[in-house]
Amino acid sequence: MTLVDDEILISIRPSFAGAIFSGSKTVEIRRKIPAIQLGARLWIYVTKPVGEVRGVARIIDIVEGDPDAVWHACGSRAGLARSDFNDYLRGSAKAYGLVLQEVKVGRPVSMVALKTLRANFHPPQVITRLTVAESKGLQRFLFPA
Repeated sequence: MTLVDDEILISIRPSFAGAIFSGSKTVEIRRKIPAIQLGARLWIYVTKPVGEVRGVARIIDIVEGDPDAVWHACGSRAGLARSDFNDYLRGSAKAYGLVLQEVKVGRPVSMVALKTLRANFHPPQVITRLTVAESKGLQRFLFPA
């Protein structure tokens, strides 16, 4: 199994995914992330009740710091109120802002289709790295020729 460092699948709640797809949210806030390379493609799995991969974006920057610093750098682009940001990061000494560009929405990719790419597919808790074959499969499903 060949892993590609710059092909990542992330789970995002429907309201936040919709805001990313509409362009009103350009930063995804996280409490923790594994090492991610700038330029990584971020495949967006929209959580239940949707339960589908719906799009992809490119990570062009990662803002890292204490929650106040990340809010000041990214808050206006994060698609949530300061109180929701504070609630989400309560107890966390660090915050991360994944700055997104090149957002593309494609044809929805169902759980059934995802399981043809990875037999034991489960939506990631944080992120999961994709193999070359999995990212190519998502590309074909989302953006058929």
